[in-house]
Amino acid sequence: MNIKQIIIGEKMPDKNDPKYKELHESSVEAGKTFAETVRLDKAAAKVQGFASRYPKFFLCIIFGFVLFSVALNLYRMSTAVTHQRQPSSAVERQEKELRFNRHHGREQQTEKTGHVSNPSNTKDYEHYRQD
Repeated sequence: MNIKQIIIGEKMPDKNDPKYKELHESSVEAGKTFAETVRLDKAAAKVQGFASRYPKFFLCIIFGFVLFSVALNLYRMSTAVTHQRQPSSAVERQEKELRFNRHHGREQQTEKTGHVSNPSNTKDYEHYRQD
């Protein structure tokens, strides 16, 4: 198979084409058995029966769901567009990173070396003294 066929794909076969007829029949049969196993056929029949009995109510439900989805997407887009990040200087970002490392990075440093790299009490400080 060449690159062009991989990218573009093959021509869509006709269901009456003798070359693909057997493949089409087996695919249809597999789909029917799957729908029966999962009971999609019964669920689709119930939905279709409801839509036939109450067409206006069914359309209200469907269009209500669509309009709700569109409204929710518009709301999320408007909040994303109008969201203003707090301006921060390089010093504030570094202080935030140091605060994070001080609280979350200490466990990793003590596990590796056995002592704290940023001494906070006298015992730890004595370890770093070079008299």
